[in-house]
Amino acid sequence: MGAEPKRISIEDARGLVLEQLSRLEAEEIALADALGRVLAQDAVAPTDLPPFDSSGMDGFAVIAVDTEDAPVALKVVGESRAGTLAQARVEHGTAIRVSTGAVVPQGADAVVRQELTEIEDGAVIVNEEVSAGNDVRYAGEDIRAGETILHAGTLLGSAEIGALAAVNIARPVVARKPRIALVSTGDELVSPGPELEPGQIRDANAPALTAATHAAGAEIVTSVRVGDDRASTVATLESAMQGADIVATVGGVSVGPHDHVRPALEQLGAQQIFCRVSLKPGGQVCLYVAPDRTLAFALPGNPASALTAFRVLVVPAIYGMLGRDLTLHTARGVAETDLIGTVGRTSVIRCSAEMHDDGWHVTPNGDQRSHILTSMLGVPVLALVPEDCEVLRAGQPVDIEFVG
Repeated sequence: MGAEPKRISIEDARGLVLEQLSRLEAEEIALADALGRVLAQDAVAPTDLPPFDSSGMDGFAVIAVDTEDAPVALKVVGESRAGTLAQARVEHGTAIRVSTGAVVPQGADAVVRQELTEIEDGAVIVNEEVSAGNDVRYAGEDIRAGETILHAGTLLGSAEIGALAAVNIARPVVARKPRIALVSTGDELVSPGPELEPGQIRDANAPALTAATHAAGAEIVTSVRVGDDRASTVATLESAMQGADIVATVGGVSVGPHDHVRPALEQLGAQQIFCRVSLKPGGQVCLYVAPDRTLAFALPGNPASALTAFRVLVVPAIYGMLGRDLTLHTARGVAETDLIGTVGRTSVIRCSAEMHDDGWHVTPNGDQRSHILTSMLGVPVLALVPEDCEVLRAGQPVDIEFVG
C-alpha cells in the first residue's frame, strides 16, 4: 500500500463522500410505516384543510348583524354536530347550535361561543355583539388543494404524518432506506453473553453502530464478524457487499501484520478515495468505492473513534442517499470550560450541553481518549475544535453538531 497518505480535512472528506454516492430509488409506503422516513417527492395536498367551513368553538351559528343590538334573543332552529349536518339554514332572527369542528350551517357567517349566551324558552340570548367570521374556521384556511405541504427531503415525524393524513395522502412516496452491512474484525471479539476467555473483549461496536444506523434512517442487512485472517476478510467483505449500499468495517484498518481490511478491499477492486482524516478521535478512517459503487467505510476499532467517525462521515452518506438535508444538525455553541484541541487535527469533543440565553453551552463529558466508551454516554452534542487550535478557551464560540 506504500506510504501513508496525507490527512485531509473533515470538510474535504465529507465533500468526497457526497461525490461518490447516488440518491436511492423511491418507494410508496403505508402512512403507518412512515415515521422516520424521508420524502422522495413533494407532498401536494389533494384537498383543502379544513375541507369545509367549521366552527372553532361550541356555541351558536348566527348572522353577525343580528347581534348588533346585543343582548338579543334568537330562535334556535336546529343543531350542527361534528359529523352531522344541520337540517335547517340560519335566517335572520334565528340561530343553530353548533359543536367545535362541526360544519357552519348555511346562512350563518359567525359563531357565538356558548359562554356568551343563555338559553331561554327555546331561544338563545346573545349577550355580546360578534363580527362576521367570528370563531369560523374557513375551508382551506390551513392548506389549499394543490399546495405543496411538505418538500422532498423532509424527515417525517408525528406532525408531518398527521398533516399527510389530514389531506388524505395515505401512501407517501419516500426514499428507500440505505442498506448497511457491518463487518467487525478481530480474533478477540466476543458478543455479549458468554464468559470471556483471557484476552477476549466484548464487541460493543456492532450493537452501537447498529443503533446509530437505525437512528440515521438506514437499515442493517447484515452484521458479521471476521477474525484476523486475510482470506477470510476478503471472502467476508465480498459477501457483505452483495445487496449493500454501504459497508462499514470496524477495526483492522491500520497497517500492522494483522490488519487486513484495506488490502482485502483493494484485492476486491475497491478504489481508495481517502484514508486518514484530520479528525480526533477517528482519524484512521478510510473510504473505498467498490466496482459496483458500493461505499466501503473502514472505521477504526476503538469505540469512541468508531462512533465519532460514523457520525461525522457515514451519517452524511446516509443522508445524501436519502436526499435529506446534508447539513448535519449543526449550531454555534459556547465553550463552558476550556476545550483541549490537537494542532493538525479537528478535535471532536463529546460534550454535555445546557441551553443558556446566548445559546448552547457545552462541557466535555469526561475522559476523551478514543477507547473510553463512557465518554459517549448521554452526549447530545459534539464540539469541533479547529485543527489550528490547541485550546479553545471557556466563553469562546465553537461549532457543535447534535447527535442523533
